[in-house]
Order: sequence, then C-alpha cells, then structure tokens
Amino acid sequence: MAFPNHAVIITAAGSSDRFNGNSTDVKKEYLSIDGHTVLWRATAPFFEIPGCQAIIVTHPEGKEAECGLALEDLFDQNIVPIILVGGGKSRQESVHNGLAMLSTLGLEIDYVAIHDGARCFVTPDLIIRTLATATVFGGAVPALPTTDTVKIIDDNGMITAHVDRSHSVGVQTPQVFRYPDIWEAHQAAAQTETAYTDDTQIFTDHGLYVGVCEGDRTNTKITYLDDIPDAEEQIEQYEQMRQEVQKTRAATELFRQSVEEYRRESER
Repeated sequence: MAFPNHAVIITAAGSSDRFNGNSTDVKKEYLSIDGHTVLWRATAPFFEIPGCQAIIVTHPEGKEAECGLALEDLFDQNIVPIILVGGGKSRQESVHNGLAMLSTLGLEIDYVAIHDGARCFVTPDLIIRTLATATVFGGAVPALPTTDTVKIIDDNGMITAHVDRSHSVGVQTPQVFRYPDIWEAHQAAAQTETAYTDDTQIFTDHGLYVGVCEGDRTNTKITYLDDIPDAEEQIEQYEQMRQEVQKTRAATELFRQSVEEYRRESER
C-alpha cells in the first residue's frame, strides 16, 4: 500500500493512579522493561512506518524534562520531529491539546494515529493494519472479540442489562482518524458536557465512521504495578535520582545567587 502522510499523538499525561495507587507520582511510562522505557517502546515502532511527519507526546504538568528523558535517543534523532505538549486533566483534554498543537504546524497530513503511551508492545504490523483500515472508513481501531461475559450495572452494583458477546469487542490503540476530521470532532466534543474516554466515540458522535481491524493479543497496556516485574525497585531508584537532581539544582541556584551578589558588591 502507499502510505499516507500522517502524524502521531502519544498520550502519556495520565495520573497512573491504578498503577501506583497514589503512592508516588513516578509515571509508569518512564519505567523500563528489558532495557528501554515503556514510553520508548510505545513510540519507537511508529518510526518504522513511512509517511510519519511528526510525533507529539503529551506529558503531565511539570514533567516535560522527565518525558524527554524517557524518550531516550528518540528525542535526539532528526528523522521525525518529536514535540512535547502539556496534557490536560483528562485523556480527552490531552488529545485535544495534542491536536491543537498539530493544527499550528502546517503539516500536509491526511491521518492522525492516537496511541496510549502505556501500550508498549505495539508492532509496526498493527499500526499498518489500522492505518490501512482508516483509509477505507475514515477512522479505524484494532479490536479483539471479548472472551468474558459483559454485563451493565447501575450505581448500586446491580446488573441491569446483558450484552450480547457476539457483537462486543475490546478495542486497543493506535486509533487512526482522517485529518482534519478528528480535530474538528474534538473541537465539537469540547463544547459538550460529555466526558469522553475514547476517541472513536468522539469521531462517531461527530457523524463519522470507524472501522475495526484485527487487534493483537500481545498489544497489552501497562496498567498495574505487577505488569512491570521490578516496578517497585525502579520507582525507588527513580525517586532517589530525582532527589539528587533537585539537590544539584538547588546548589546551582545558590551558587548563581552568590555570584550575582558578589558582582553587585564589586560594582559599588
């Protein structure tokens, strides 16, 4: 297939509450699996897809530097530009911020792939399959048939409906959408009271279509602490490293202030 020009948004601005239980603010995407960070592994496969014009990575407020470090050598390459963008309070806001940045770049792109930064086992084949499906429907999402029986419950935990499993699927990322349609859909969604957790719903609520392609059972998402075998040890080391950096910054600032004070005294 001829690969259309496209951009990528990697979402990595979430709080990771289910992962760390609010015990630390160390991002799961910044921890490592087999020598590379989760964020690096989630991003690197997109470099293998022809036509990629830019990659935007969202990050929590105040964590731009840590996000850049987590991207490792990808952040320093000059093949595909990587742009860091501050995320919002929700996934919807973070994607909106990424799309807003994309709209200012003047790139000639036809599609945008939106991918969870915690899905670090994504493959180039899955990306290509989803991109190809999007060229047919306008939007595309990889999905797998559900193996569990799904129920709808109310606020009290009572079952209120039974879902026909033969017509239900579990969706993954990347999700690929025609551009600028996805940006227009997000702008419209921002004007509503609906809290969206999935970009396919934003797209279809805007009157557009999303096709499904076959997902990949290995394309799992890092969600809980035991998804990374040595996560607790890594978090401890990460926090120690962060404290050392903060001490160094404080010492550097104190030295700078001392130099400025010395210069002022010398000029009198």
